[in-house]
Amino acid sequence: MMGTNMQFIPTESDDASGLSMLHFSYIIQNIIPLSVVDGHKIVEFDKAFEEKQEVSAYEDITPVPVGSTSEGLNMPDLVEVTDEGSRSLQLSDLDILQVMNQFIITFDESKRQQLIFTHDVRELFLWELFALAETNNIHPGYARLYRPKSSLSDVYHDREMSLMNFALHHTDREEYVGMIQINGPALTIPVSASDRRINGKSLPLDKVLALPCQEWPPTANSFKERFKTNNWSWLKGDLIKRIIEGGCHIVPVHHRAVVGDRRRDEWRISFATSERLIAREALTDFQKQAYIAIKVLYHHKLKKFELLSSYHMKTVFFHVCERIHATHWGDNMGSCILYFLDILIKCVRKGNIPSFFIPENNLIDYLTEEELTTLEVELTEIRSKPLDQLLAFFDNKYIEEIGVKLDYTAIFSPVIYDMDFYCELRNFDLTLKEVLRPCSISIMVKYIMSENYKEAVRTAKQVHFLSRKCASEKQTLAKLVLSAVVEIEDSKAERCFLNYVTCQLKEDENFDCCKSYLKHLEQQRMTEDQTYCCVM
Repeated sequence: MMGTNMQFIPTESDDASGLSMLHFSYIIQNIIPLSVVDGHKIVEFDKAFEEKQEVSAYEDITPVPVGSTSEGLNMPDLVEVTDEGSRSLQLSDLDILQVMNQFIITFDESKRQQLIFTHDVRELFLWELFALAETNNIHPGYARLYRPKSSLSDVYHDREMSLMNFALHHTDREEYVGMIQINGPALTIPVSASDRRINGKSLPLDKVLALPCQEWPPTANSFKERFKTNNWSWLKGDLIKRIIEGGCHIVPVHHRAVVGDRRRDEWRISFATSERLIAREALTDFQKQAYIAIKVLYHHKLKKFELLSSYHMKTVFFHVCERIHATHWGDNMGSCILYFLDILIKCVRKGNIPSFFIPENNLIDYLTEEELTTLEVELTEIRSKPLDQLLAFFDNKYIEEIGVKLDYTAIFSPVIYDMDFYCELRNFDLTLKEVLRPCSISIMVKYIMSENYKEAVRTAKQVHFLSRKCASEKQTLAKLVLSAVVEIEDSKAERCFLNYVTCQLKEDENFDCCKSYLKHLEQQRMTEDQTYCCVM
């Protein structure tokens, strides 16, 4: 559990940043559309991953995708626009656990005397191992792998030797020679040598040696207990059961503070597959959308210092999701993100980001006071001007799948200008009618002109979703779509978009007005064509 008692209280405005939460949330959800975290992308990812399996030299190695790309929490592909032109920008890679199924790891101390080391010839290659994971007198979240001593091995399994053998195994492939770098427990393979393609693009790879353990670590037992006392329980009982039954993995990386020979004996307990399960099954699309906004702030201001990683962001985010009911993320995303920043700042001030599964494991206990101060200064600046940072990141970038560069500063200028008036008057209906709805229509027109009809409809649905709070007469989604169409000066673009809308929503009677207007446009075109023929 996080070591702070700060409670989440949704508000309409925030004094520290001077932002209206209605306006801040509106801007976030239009800059980072829900389509970025659409669930079908996970299905497509799994299919693409299964279609491109490697043939391993060892029978019992199972590749398991983990990390943000497999979780649906990756930064979307971007396009960066410069004076020299534009270029694709990938800020995510693909992490793959290379699970060595021949290894049998247990945390059960009673099995110590039962452990044997095989006298099979494969022992020479250290590919078959029975070991006890010891967690006493070691940093929380880490373990030593004890095994019976033989003429070929030490008492504790050598982490560095295993990592070296793992690297040698991969450098047997000609295309990897001179390409692979060892980063912590991972072998990093650049895009130029990657054989993994997602959405038609090669991704840089991090391959991680992983030893499977079918047991839940005793040092993580508090994880099971704390959700029993949660009033609303973000993680449900069935999901907790599956997480526990899935066990964990042991990966070859020692704690940063460990020195000397102990570095060779220390391994980290990994919950990467549990995190993937949580991200896929417990997070709502609104929570994922908010997390992408958080990652934007991270990439814009924090990553360059190399003090916090995206894993630290995700850990704090999971803790925050445990505290905030899922419904708040859709209703007041701005408040949720600011609460995340407040919690992160408190963690940095205390010098402690507790692991989500083993809270005793402080993920930043290696940072110096000077480094923590640097982080606090940067985070405080982000917290005071989060919208400025978000807009600055997209000043020269856009999300590739959107397909068009929008001047967000200009587009959202009326929204930003309206914040003070809204905070003073608290007139939601007026703001929706005079500011938010016209802004959405402006965005829709730009999407229609770039032939991204799907995003145009999504933009309409997003502002229509807000109108459910409106006390005055509500505008239908169909009428909102038509409001954008009549702003278009290109009759062909009007017809093409309306054809798309009426085809997609042909069963919805509310869209009969769109069908009628499309019929009117078609008749108008026929009349113009006939007039042209007569003149000729």
